Amino acid sequence: MACVYRPWILDSRVHPVKEAMSAATGYSFPSGHTTNATTLFAGSVLRGKLSKGLSIVLIICLLLIGFSRNYLGVHSILDVIFAIIFTLIVLVVFSKLFDKLENNPNLDIIISVVGIIISIIIIIYALTKSYPLDYDAAGKLIVDPAKLKLDTFRNTGTAIGIFLCWPIERRFINFLTDGSLETKVLRFICGFIGLEFIITVILPLLGDSPLELFLQSVILMIFVIIIYPYIFKYVENRTNIS
Repeated sequence: MACVYRPWILDSRVHPVKEAMSAATGYSFPSGHTTNATTLFAGSVLRGKLSKGLSIVLIICLLLIGFSRNYLGVHSILDVIFAIIFTLIVLVVFSKLFDKLENNPNLDIIISVVGIIISIIIIIYALTKSYPLDYDAAGKLIVDPAKLKLDTFRNTGTAIGIFLCWPIERRFINFLTDGSLETKVLRFICGFIGLEFIITVILPLLGDSPLELFLQSVILMIFVIIIYPYIFKYVENRTNIS
């Protein structure tokens, strides 16, 4: 939303790796790859109760991904640093809220409602915001706002899907990740197959309009957070394989 162009657009001395440019769509600030990596790796360290060695490995992976965005020339150092700091702040805030859930059982509802409201505000902002319409030497838009709006619907659909499903899973399913190695491997294989089937077969049937992309993301979260955990918990309870 900051509408900061990619480094090679702002400075002709920057020569990004051509193979990386195809995936470097939209604006530059902050780095989306770094944001996702921080959420995954730093979030795992913060809440995963991992060993010190594994935590160090995950932090190194995060730093390498951030460095790779600079090395490839698709992000500035500021893009990466801000992405890490901002995401860490969000993770710490949510971690503290999660710590209070035990003594405040309805806090998840409050968090979800606030999250949904913020997501709706983001959609409205993205639809009403004015974007720069700059063209390159070939007469092509440097960044097409229409594509950014599609990404907004896709990402907010994911967020709203999470906020809708999380309280349901927490109250009625309460899926646990423990179990034997064989059970965990089976969960992974079945989950991967199911996810790929939904992504490649089911979701494309909905189309690619903004609303349809939004629904695709919501459906994906329903499968990941509710359907998949429920099926496995039901089967494991019936067969006692864990």
